[in-house]
Amino acid sequence: MKKQRRAKRRLIIFLSVAGLAAILLILLYSPIFGIKAIEVYGSTRYTASEIIEASGLVVGENGLRLLQIKPDSILDLRLLGAEENVKRLSYVKTCTVRLHLPGTVSIAITEREPAAYLVYFDNYLIVDEQGYVLEVRNEKPGEPLKEIRGIDFSRYTIGGQLEASDVSLIRTGVTIINTIKTSDEYTSLKLFSVLDWVDMVDRNTAMLSLDKRIIVRFDPQDKLQYSIDFTREIFFKKIGSQETGRLEFSGENPGFIPD
Repeated sequence: MKKQRRAKRRLIIFLSVAGLAAILLILLYSPIFGIKAIEVYGSTRYTASEIIEASGLVVGENGLRLLQIKPDSILDLRLLGAEENVKRLSYVKTCTVRLHLPGTVSIAITEREPAAYLVYFDNYLIVDEQGYVLEVRNEKPGEPLKEIRGIDFSRYTIGGQLEASDVSLIRTGVTIINTIKTSDEYTSLKLFSVLDWVDMVDRNTAMLSLDKRIIVRFDPQDKLQYSIDFTREIFFKKIGSQETGRLEFSGENPGFIPD
């Protein structure tokens, strides 16, 4: 009797497994779950066709076969391989590719924003605030991008983060630029329009070039807003339009030193 019960139990298990396998095969090869539409959201730098091509997805293929044996993929029906493919595009910051049964795929992305540029030999590297290289140009970028100097890096790849000794210097440089832009919104004296470049000497020392004739030296970690506002007042109201020199923020009283 025991042998018969064991044999019956094994038969039931075998039939259950075989049935599940058959159902799985039907699902994986059924045209019902073929991709019929791919929708793209959040892209301004790339066309929908470019995003779809980068994803590697093809209308007609079975979306279920693209799922990976991972919790994020199985539970959320995310096509992780396609996500990684899209994230190779330099301006793409995040990407979520989700299968909506029976046959629609959505691709939702967020993009990196260009924040400044760095000069590398004869090339201009456009970077975001995290130091990711978005593109490389042969010609100097125009407004509204400004140059950040003083960033020591060994190499770069388009779409990758600069291999810099201190990437935080880029973030600080971008913060300086953004502080100037924001501060300009409340006055008719536009400092951003005369800003040539920002030089990150180190974490506690930065320099600005204004109108190619005035150098401003200050600590970006100490009262940055005050330094920017004071610089604006001195540059536009106290320094002659042809005058050259340095504005030093050292000690308690900033001072202008003419050449």
